Amino acid sequence: MRRKTKIIATLGPAVANADAISRLVEAGMDVARLNFSHGTHEDHEQNLRWVGEASEKHGRSVAVLQDIQGPKIRVGTFPDSAITLSAGDEVSLLSGEDEAARGEIFIKYLDRVANLGPGDVIQLLDGRISLEIASMETGIRATVIQGGQLSDRQGAAFPGLEVDLPAITDKDRDDLRAGAEMGVDLVAASFVGNAGDVRSVRELTDDIPVIAKLERTVAYRALDEIVREADGVMVARGDLGVELSWAALPRVQKDIIARTNAGGKISITATEMLESMKGSFRPTRAEVTDVANAVFDGTDAVMLSAETAIGKYPVRSVEVMNVICREAEKSPELHLIAEDTFIAHAARFPSAIAKAAVEVTHNLGITNLACFTETGSTARLLSKYRPAADIIAFTNNEPTFRRMAGYWGVRPRLIGRHETTDDLIIAAGDALIAEGAVEPGEHVVMVAGIPPNQGAQTNLVQIHRVGSGMAGGSARRG
Repeated sequence: MRRKTKIIATLGPAVANADAISRLVEAGMDVARLNFSHGTHEDHEQNLRWVGEASEKHGRSVAVLQDIQGPKIRVGTFPDSAITLSAGDEVSLLSGEDEAARGEIFIKYLDRVANLGPGDVIQLLDGRISLEIASMETGIRATVIQGGQLSDRQGAAFPGLEVDLPAITDKDRDDLRAGAEMGVDLVAASFVGNAGDVRSVRELTDDIPVIAKLERTVAYRALDEIVREADGVMVARGDLGVELSWAALPRVQKDIIARTNAGGKISITATEMLESMKGSFRPTRAEVTDVANAVFDGTDAVMLSAETAIGKYPVRSVEVMNVICREAEKSPELHLIAEDTFIAHAARFPSAIAKAAVEVTHNLGITNLACFTETGSTARLLSKYRPAADIIAFTNNEPTFRRMAGYWGVRPRLIGRHETTDDLIIAAGDALIAEGAVEPGEHVVMVAGIPPNQGAQTNLVQIHRVGSGMAGGSARRG
């Protein structure tokens, strides 16, 4: 059984060579994430080249996801690159990114926090360090509630408070320009607050699909409008788990995935999925359960971050993720997720065609569902109905071919241009026979738009007997 849930792996120092990236692809990486919060443009461009070489070597489509830093709230710097905070210490808080003097901490965007006052809590280092505002009479003074070592430029959050963040920074603009020139396939927009923030990123992406990262409470409240605007949503559980009550995070994760899927968009679950494998050869039982539950929730993809970027066992982490997903997908309930779903925000006609095609495969026991797509939208719609059949998505567009690697259950294939839909269907059937995916005479459900090559809306479902030399397997079109 082929794995349907896709695996995103973050590239970094632990895999910064051609051989390591090749082994990640061989182990099952479907999407390579380039984290533009770290590294140089030259580093990312080299990694992208290695991904392309590995994809060609292993005969697999692999997408490249550019993750921009966004307006992340961070502390400034310290004279020795870190300070140690103990419970009961008092510190002065200032807005900015400067180097702090003794007893001070600079926090970027502190001056943009609305209604900050005594008793409010500031979380640092993903919540491992906590400060409470003590007074604001002569500057902002805070008391350390939970101490620890705080290093340069680590993250900060203001749970329950609104922060007026810019949609995009100068660094993001520069990174997006560089990413477009490199040829990235997807962009992840960090710290969006609403659909307008997604549009601001989209205006700079040169038609590259945008994934909105849900990291803020305000973004969760605006989820429906974000789903309508974005091409997908990532449940970024690190920062989101700091802003929300940690106990609410599992419920919120399920809700985000369900609403994103109902909107016909890509859903990604991320952060600390196999965190212990940064240093351990085996995952914890809790981590295995976490990954499996994300699959049960209906996520399109699961993501590895530090596990592959800086961890001791990057390839092993992908192998483990692969095994967990495959095992979770044996659950019969998985394919019932979308049984009664009508994709809410998709055009009604293509969505109805997609649902009908999936129902045909289910009712007739057909195991292969092929589609023809220029943008990838038809393949994405089919995947949202979670068919048990394999989805083979044919395209003559190379960027689309790579992007579809991140779609649940989709196996992208390149195909040449054909003047008629019948010729396209016959050629696709022959290609499936040639690669051993089907036997001559086997039936495949074909989904297409008529006429081809003209951006036609998906409007055809056909049961095709492959190898017959005729579309539909008879002289008449099915």
